[in-house]
Amino acid sequence: EKGGALGGLLRHTDYTEWKWTYRDFKDYLIRQVNKAGIEVKLNTTATSYMIKSKEYDTVLVATGAEPVMSRIPGADGKNIFNIMEAYSNKSSLGKSVVIIGAGTFGTETAICLAKDGIKVTILASGKLMIPKEHIGPHNKENQIDICENHPNISYVLEAITTGISDGKVNYRDASGNEKSVQTDSVVIYGGLKPRMDEAMTFSGSAGQVLMLGDCTGQGGTVQKSIRSAYFVASQV
Repeated sequence: EKGGALGGLLRHTDYTEWKWTYRDFKDYLIRQVNKAGIEVKLNTTATSYMIKSKEYDTVLVATGAEPVMSRIPGADGKNIFNIMEAYSNKSSLGKSVVIIGAGTFGTETAICLAKDGIKVTILASGKLMIPKEHIGPHNKENQIDICENHPNISYVLEAITTGISDGKVNYRDASGNEKSVQTDSVVIYGGLKPRMDEAMTFSGSAGQVLMLGDCTGQGGTVQKSIRSAYFVASQV
């Protein structure tokens, strides 16, 4: 693990009480790894040469995914964070935040920040905060209800962000009107990009090399990643 702790993208749950269920699940998996006596090397960046030199029979590759870099003009300015950075940098966000992008991750992040006392404005490009196909059986409607009624959260649907500058986020609303929101910082969520190219570098490093989780492009949720891990492990 090239980082200083196990948990991948779920490490962001260490910075918010709202996601305590995800954090407990992450911590449970880490405890199971330790109980099983698995050797863990933290702060270690794996390379295909390193893995091949150990002559392993099987290599499981779980390089995960990373936030997509935004192309919005001004997105490389100050006080602008991707959605994962926002959690560990809450003290730097200020009193007001604009979140560009909704969906499950953007909506959850808005709730996390709002519950910490930060005023949040969500600019969502779609007609819904969370698309119906993503709501599923796990009561995402509850999260939508919180966003619609929490005093620290406001949102604009069908908003197209056109630029960020001078502490303002400029956008075009559903009627085509140009508007802006003053803010201390900006959090951008444009989706997650699978680290598939990095995963493919391990091809040929052992007789059996299997990819799993988000790096395959078939993940995106905890449930899908766990199912992927179970299926891959059953092939070893």
